[in-house]
Amino acid sequence: MPPPNPQRRDHLADAAITVLAEQGSHGLTHRAVDTAAAAPAGTTSRYFRTRDALLNGVIERITHRLGERVDAYTVRPISPADLEEALVAVLTMMLTDDRHDPLALFELHLESTRNPRLRHTLTDALHGRSDLIIRQCRAAGIDISQDDAMLLEVSVLGVLFTALTTGVPESPSEVIRTAVRALLVPTRRR
Repeated sequence: MPPPNPQRRDHLADAAITVLAEQGSHGLTHRAVDTAAAAPAGTTSRYFRTRDALLNGVIERITHRLGERVDAYTVRPISPADLEEALVAVLTMMLTDDRHDPLALFELHLESTRNPRLRHTLTDALHGRSDLIIRQCRAAGIDISQDDAMLLEVSVLGVLFTALTTGVPESPSEVIRTAVRALLVPTRRR
């Protein structure tokens, strides 16, 4: 049997994100991912042996994609104003262009209330995203603490959750800008 293909693994994780976003946690099965990925039956279970492995693969993929999006905007030190613009752009895009990632993430958060292993993985991913925020803020010359980064992360999750579950405002970037600015401004004064 040939070794696992990293591109196929990513494709399967992307398909799992789509299944989670469109069918919810109850719809996430290896067979449903095979179908969504247009892969032969059994392919997903070869790459993700258990449902927990599949859930962990989804979390890894979402975290990786978010990191790529943020890094695409801030590949070098930038000004605090440019950092604000980058954060607003990434978050607005998550509401308007690619809703699958945040919807899948929220499905996972809900499932983690009944799955301690998943909760641990989500907590690690949350800390990874707050570390990404710290790195980007420091590149922009903003001294931000771990607590500030976590506050920004959970605030953003709250904005995304509310917008996706009650209807995205006509201009979501303004709501997002308000939240990002409120959290970044106090850190600039330190």
